[in-house]
Amino acid sequence: MGRGQRSHKGQTERSGTRRPVMRHVIIGASVAGITAAAKIKKLSPEQEVIVLSGEGVQPYGKMSLPYMLSGMTWFANCTLPSVDGVDVMLNKYVDGVDTVSKTVHTKDGEQLDYDRLLIATGTSPFIPDIPGARLLSVVGVRNIGDIEVIRKRIAESTEKRVILAGAGLVNAEIGDALVKLGIPVTYVISSDRVLSQIVDREASAIIEKSFAGLDVELLKGEDIQEIGEKDGALEVKLASGKVLSSSCVVYGKGVRPNTGFLKGTDVRLNKGVVLGRFLETSVPGIYGAGDAVETDDILLGQKTLHALWPVAVEQANNAAENMLGMEMPYGGDVLRNILMVFGQTIFTGGLSTHDEGDVYRNVSDGEYRKIVVKDGRLKGFVFVGEGVVNPGVYLRMMRDQTDISTMINPVLHGTIAHADLYPSVFKVAL
Repeated sequence: MGRGQRSHKGQTERSGTRRPVMRHVIIGASVAGITAAAKIKKLSPEQEVIVLSGEGVQPYGKMSLPYMLSGMTWFANCTLPSVDGVDVMLNKYVDGVDTVSKTVHTKDGEQLDYDRLLIATGTSPFIPDIPGARLLSVVGVRNIGDIEVIRKRIAESTEKRVILAGAGLVNAEIGDALVKLGIPVTYVISSDRVLSQIVDREASAIIEKSFAGLDVELLKGEDIQEIGEKDGALEVKLASGKVLSSSCVVYGKGVRPNTGFLKGTDVRLNKGVVLGRFLETSVPGIYGAGDAVETDDILLGQKTLHALWPVAVEQANNAAENMLGMEMPYGGDVLRNILMVFGQTIFTGGLSTHDEGDVYRNVSDGEYRKIVVKDGRLKGFVFVGEGVVNPGVYLRMMRDQTDISTMINPVLHGTIAHADLYPSVFKVAL
């Protein structure tokens, strides 16, 4: 039987139910895709599972890319474990899906039938269409190839400085990695502060102070207008008229879900692939997980993108169960981030940039803590400092919308524990 033919191998008995053997095709080989593949094989080993990767290397964790750049870890340490019985096909870039005939089309002309399809394609960095944006020295960090470009350009260029367009999550980590290597960096940002999407002004100010003594330049209220090549380096022209020289330009001004191959289908798209409560798309038999999908946000009360490693894992496990017909609803999640850059640990969650409701702040010795409370429930928080509170406790409080009206002080100062939230449970356990 050819790979392009649908596989029907009859029925099998699993846990007292008859589960049909189907072909599960997964588009995307990062953490969501590989996690879903492993879950399907664990629950039903006889299922056929194919994972399509657009890259030519063993699947790996992309959250490790900044650490690979800095040399804190190596590619071999970041590869995802292989799963017995899962066919991972490399260099298979998907450029179309026929939801009527249930076939996936790859750029090299191959067609694969599927019974169940999982979209786990992640995102790509947004690079504006300006003169010079397509130069090889202009990148957005999405895969190991981008890290190799940055290294190569620094080694070969007459100018070592790297220009970072945007100071969001990815470029904060890339900048930190470059500084660890002794490479000077210049942030060019259109806003008036760093990490403006996840922290407030007070927190941004503390983070920016950590640049002191480092070879970090911060240009606010600026935009790159044109990029050219001159004397073995890049010549970068800014909106103000200022001209900078650099080895490469790294864009970190947001991402776009990789959903272009779904255009023209009946799969509902917004910013990403819109999913229902069973992580199924608007087309039966097609599911989603990871950074490319929109799911319910508990605090926002609407669907949004949750581009987070742990969320991708949870969604992938849940989607795998539903692909096997288990009908397991997904309860939604909350936005949060944790990163360690320039000697600071930054932990944010929920409506972290909002000041609606009761806002409590504490600033001491270069550390900043803020919680946003409404109707006694935690709606958002920002913690900046050398240490960090227990992330799991704060995530649980937001997910469960626990009444913390009598615990404001320990919640603000990070001394709250699971036992404080659920004392009856811990008494039983003891």
